[in-house]
Amino acid sequence: MPRRVLIDANIFLELELGQSKSADCKRFLSSVATGKIKAATTDFILDSVAIIMEDRKSSPSNIGKFFSSMLFYKGLLIHNLDLVGRVMATREMDRSGLDFDDATSVATMKRLGLQDIVSFDKDFDRISGISRLEPKTAIGEG
Repeated sequence: MPRRVLIDANIFLELELGQSKSADCKRFLSSVATGKIKAATTDFILDSVAIIMEDRKSSPSNIGKFFSSMLFYKGLLIHNLDLVGRVMATREMDRSGLDFDDATSVATMKRLGLQDIVSFDKDFDRISGISRLEPKTAIGEG
């Protein structure tokens, strides 16, 4: 069984907004929902998804459905980004030049001992010790 991966916001957004790679994201997220793949994300990432959904005119009920669906993901750990995590993120910003959003992901990965992130964001490619996977690769299709 593969080790736990961190899920970036853009994976959820592809599916929620019906974007071009939504089918790949749906297959990946379904594997997390059934527990076939073990994954983590943060409350900050989930809030970011909701804010972007709202900006893109998603209804409150669709945003609520997104949050409710997280309750049924057997393979998902939702990590609460506390103040220590936010401080760690600012240090990661200094070290790597990432923006705060991406730095919270890297700081969380370090804190949880994760090496893989499922993301379309190529900024993670330049971070030592982290492997960026796209959904197809994470489920063994790519």
